[in-house]
Amino acid sequence: MPLQYSPAKTSKISKKPSALSKSPIKKFQKDVKKIILPPTRVYDNKVSKQQRLESPQPGNASEDKLVVKDYNVQLDYQLSSKQDIIIAIDTILENRWSENTKLHNRYPTTGATTKERILNLKGISQKFKIEIIRFRKNLPDSLITTTQLYSIFLNQNNTFVDKSLELNIRQGRLRRFVISNASPVILRSINKFQQNKVTYGFENVDLIVKTEAYFKLIQDAKASLQEDLQDEQLPDGLRGKKTVALSSLTKFHKYLQHSPAAISMTSGSGDLTQEETTHLMNSGFLTLASNHLNEIESNEYAISYPSCGTYLKLVNAGRSWLVKILSKLKFKELLEEQIVSKWQGINPQGDSKMNNFRSPFYGYDLNWVLADALGAGVIEVFNTPVGRGWRLTGKV
Repeated sequence: MPLQYSPAKTSKISKKPSALSKSPIKKFQKDVKKIILPPTRVYDNKVSKQQRLESPQPGNASEDKLVVKDYNVQLDYQLSSKQDIIIAIDTILENRWSENTKLHNRYPTTGATTKERILNLKGISQKFKIEIIRFRKNLPDSLITTTQLYSIFLNQNNTFVDKSLELNIRQGRLRRFVISNASPVILRSINKFQQNKVTYGFENVDLIVKTEAYFKLIQDAKASLQEDLQDEQLPDGLRGKKTVALSSLTKFHKYLQHSPAAISMTSGSGDLTQEETTHLMNSGFLTLASNHLNEIESNEYAISYPSCGTYLKLVNAGRSWLVKILSKLKFKELLEEQIVSKWQGINPQGDSKMNNFRSPFYGYDLNWVLADALGAGVIEVFNTPVGRGWRLTGKV
């Protein structure tokens, strides 16, 4: 039998330990992984499995169609026909922000002013708090939509709200603005091969404001111009522009006082010159009444509220979010509690992630997102044995 030779152990060439393997920190990390991580993984897997068994999954929550108990719903902000529409407007304005609303207490905080209440909110970084304050400062604080009013008077038909608005407008208590192509129209296809297709369009939207709030906006602008014109060192060119601006606001204010129901005006209305009309457009008090060529050439302008586009973007973002959330579900419906969870976001510990305090909502309350969509006929509300349910109607 032939002999086999093998080198002695002492003659083997061994690699010199690298500096990395000698590092006590690396050695400690390696040992920790061996000792701690396997049991931790086992524990995490057990916890995750238990959570999956005990917690209702978002995908399974909508598998079964909600049981409709009745449609006699009483919303938290709902009013009766005996209450004035001004009270309804105040209800919306006073409860529009989630940390200030009296309709729920999901985001407890303290403070005498809105700014203090925002800064004292928990669960939001200082950076986001500053963004919220900046956004709200630039947002018109007096506007609401007629669709929200329709929801407040849910037990009355829309005609009741329209008549109440018309009466208050003619009495000079309210003003209406009709903004062209400003509200999203959502259409869900009924064809099986396009079942999940959502088509978006736009239609006119009616905005409502208290007349006193609108006139105060004009008066404040006039007062600022008058103060500037008192400066003797003001350059002649700038003085001329500010004089035109003051004149345009004065004529505009007078026209509105004599025409409480007016929603538009032509370039000759109120004795406005072309230069004065241009200033009102640049200031946001007038916009083009339509994007149709024949109406543009007729020099007709819609009376508007400065920066109302910011408010409309907020309302539209809420409606689009709601439609997308419900469109993904088999029966296009959810319990209100589940909508709230999706609106704010829930972390693994079951706490709110405060997503609704970030862009594009900045703390806008979900109640008015639902109210807008309900008043527009995009969704319907009903009672179930376990709470209110909301469902897409499929209506444009």
